[in-house]
Amino acid sequence: MSTSNLIGNLKERRETMRNKEVLEKFLNPKSVAVIGVSKDFSSISGKPLKNLIRHHYKGAIYPVNPRYDEIGGITCYPSILNVPGEIDVALIAVSQARIMQIFEECKQKSVKHLILFGAGFAEAGEEGRILQEKLLEEAKRANMHLLGPNCIGLLNAKESIPLGFSTSFETDKGFVTGNVGFASQSGALGFSLFGIAQEENIGFSYIVNTGNQIDIHTLDCMEYMLEDEDTTVVCGYLESIPDGNMLINLAERSKQLKKPLVLLKAGRSELGKQAAMSHTASLTGSEQAFQAIAKQYGVITANDIDDMIDAMKIFSRGKLANGNRVVTISNSGAAGIAMADYSEELGLELVTLSKETEEKIKQVIPPYGSAMNPVDITAQALKEQHIFIDTLKIVIDDPGIDAIIVQTTFGGELGKKICEKIAEIDKTTDKPIIVTVTGSKEITGHGKAYLEEKGVPVYTTSYKTMVALKRLVEFSLACKDTEKNEIHHAITYQIEFPESGVWTEEKVKQILAEMNIRVPKGTVIKSKEQLEKVKDTLSFPVVCKVISDDILHKTDAGGVKVNIRNPQELQKSYEDLMNSVKKFSPTAKMTCVLVEEMIQEEGVEMFIGIKDDPDFGSLIVCGLGGVFIEILNDISIRKTPISINEAHQMLKELKGYALLEGVRGSVKRDIQALAEAIVQISNFAHTNEGKMKEMDINPIWVFQEGKGIAALDGMIVWKE
Repeated sequence: MSTSNLIGNLKERRETMRNKEVLEKFLNPKSVAVIGVSKDFSSISGKPLKNLIRHHYKGAIYPVNPRYDEIGGITCYPSILNVPGEIDVALIAVSQARIMQIFEECKQKSVKHLILFGAGFAEAGEEGRILQEKLLEEAKRANMHLLGPNCIGLLNAKESIPLGFSTSFETDKGFVTGNVGFASQSGALGFSLFGIAQEENIGFSYIVNTGNQIDIHTLDCMEYMLEDEDTTVVCGYLESIPDGNMLINLAERSKQLKKPLVLLKAGRSELGKQAAMSHTASLTGSEQAFQAIAKQYGVITANDIDDMIDAMKIFSRGKLANGNRVVTISNSGAAGIAMADYSEELGLELVTLSKETEEKIKQVIPPYGSAMNPVDITAQALKEQHIFIDTLKIVIDDPGIDAIIVQTTFGGELGKKICEKIAEIDKTTDKPIIVTVTGSKEITGHGKAYLEEKGVPVYTTSYKTMVALKRLVEFSLACKDTEKNEIHHAITYQIEFPESGVWTEEKVKQILAEMNIRVPKGTVIKSKEQLEKVKDTLSFPVVCKVISDDILHKTDAGGVKVNIRNPQELQKSYEDLMNSVKKFSPTAKMTCVLVEEMIQEEGVEMFIGIKDDPDFGSLIVCGLGGVFIEILNDISIRKTPISINEAHQMLKELKGYALLEGVRGSVKRDIQALAEAIVQISNFAHTNEGKMKEMDINPIWVFQEGKGIAALDGMIVWKE
């Protein structure tokens, strides 16, 4: 999908904020002031200065606190107004009660970049929210930029610049630098993850904690990192989506640059959403919508910290896969079986090796091994180390293999030598090689550590290995897909201004007919007199439905009669409907009665819906229709607009897709006609984005292949 179709209107703040220059100043300051600094280097207000000293910050440092003349041999100033030089970034470690005073002094000093450590803002209640809004408004007026509040700070690992009080900064060994950039709304979680990843030799370029992110948010930071030439993996922990369109644009950009975007989003459960509100004052949004968007645009999603680190590990290597054809080499038959099971579960193809490759492997492994995939080289490789290496070289040369998994239980000096050889071979090929080293750290730790040092992805279980490879393949294929999925806006039926908040089915069916979506032939009846005039002209059997803005679920109100076979039955049905509805809802206003042909063809019930998501705008949903929506919840979701290929993919994702293909002797349905209808409704929703709250076309009957579809009911709810 072309990026031009995805760009939405960015928020006012983003229109004026030059993201690259602003973050460049935060991440590479030539001078730093620490306001509210303490001599107690174990305190929150003392650690930032201690960390700058510990990591030999090369710029100017200006401690600010009227109680001290100097701290750590550095002159301390009573106010930022007394600082003699220019200040690029001010670290503000004062209470919320003093924040506006300090802000005004920074404004007078022309300090444009502030990092706010303090809590007690929007996350703490109404009073804090008001203060936070006032602070942001003043910052906008002064063209000042804020990171936080309620944040721990940031780290430029490349230049060893720690601006904050994270315990992860309290290392005398320095930082493992590398190609992973990480923006986290949570400081504690973000820097804890960073610390664990460092122990696994995963190197970082930048880590930024955004906290309440009243100004600079996680997506701003990820945008900067995507464009940074030293950063090739961009990760984020989010409790809210600051800008849905921006996230989509970043996902598209990540594929253009072949730099994966890996996100861990909190607030998946209702309890989690409540916790996020109290944590960073975030509205977490719909998890279902987020996952759908991630899948549609190639964002990698992680479930927890371990999951995120596993993703960092495989992506930081920088290799992509040409496809999902996998071979696994192991000295354990059981491990090979486990790999086979996981590959099927995760959608990876444990490929059948060519006869030529099999024959070459047979020449290398013992006769009691297996040259079939999964390849079992047996424990004989413990004695003859060349078996492992020769087999690996053979499968690398096979053009029918996209990725290779090596599993070893060998430890000690032998295990280390094999790992060294694997790392050496890994440098000679573009094919991803992923290693599983099982066993205790005491026995296998040296080999595993060597692979980590050389950047070869290594995991301790078969399942972790296969999940990591699945993610690599998914992103690789998303980048490789050069088909643009062109979107054709054949129908751009734009509603200028809806005449009411709810459009019932007689109006909706007019729109559907303009989209060339079949609807039953029908007549609107507004009185008994009109019924008398037309009843003898109708083709029976017919269906009779009450239309009312006050009754959206007609069946519940007894507002539907089917299989009406003659004018007499129609007369009675009309009277019965009126009585039933009045009994159900005495105050309901009846617009009319819709009399329609009763379609006799057999069909599979489906539905197409539109939902306006607060983060991402118009989403299109499809699934099994009728009563199955609520019972099975078998649905597929995309951001509008979509292409015909994406519409087909949506249908294939459904568990009920087999009903459309034909099962147990039933005929195949008109899948193409249904996909085309999904595209048309997607275009309609996109054209009217921002106006429509929801749309529900249910059921849509899908007839035998070649005979089309028919929309039997529908509703649109417009925004007020």
